[in-house]
Amino acid sequence: MKKTNIICWISTVLICLVMGGGGIVDAMATPEAVKMVHDQLGYPVYFVSFIGVAKVLGSIVLLIPGFPKLKEWAYAGFTFDLIGATYSSLATGATVTQAAPMLIFFALLAVSYIYYHKRLAAKAAVNN
Repeated sequence: MKKTNIICWISTVLICLVMGGGGIVDAMATPEAVKMVHDQLGYPVYFVSFIGVAKVLGSIVLLIPGFPKLKEWAYAGFTFDLIGATYSSLATGATVTQAAPMLIFFALLAVSYIYYHKRLAAKAAVNN
């Protein structure tokens, strides 16, 4: 159980640092965020703040105890965000090599999700 908790929390904190940190920059609609999301990827300017707030809220949900249904939504939202960002990058001219680092974020998210469910199963086994 201890190993499961450590892996779960390390991967969750790392993915929340990536998504939450990027979300803060997006939510503030900094020039860098607008340049990337609007100018490079072609999304409307209002989408920059929206996606930023969603990333920050998703990160908060993953880090606080409880709220299992909201956690599932946060994991789904982060998955959609990463898929959308990868696809958008490729669709606007990025090479597969340039988009490949996104696999690290997918892997972190997958590890966090898998070990979150392992933690839940281990807690349920202890309580029975």
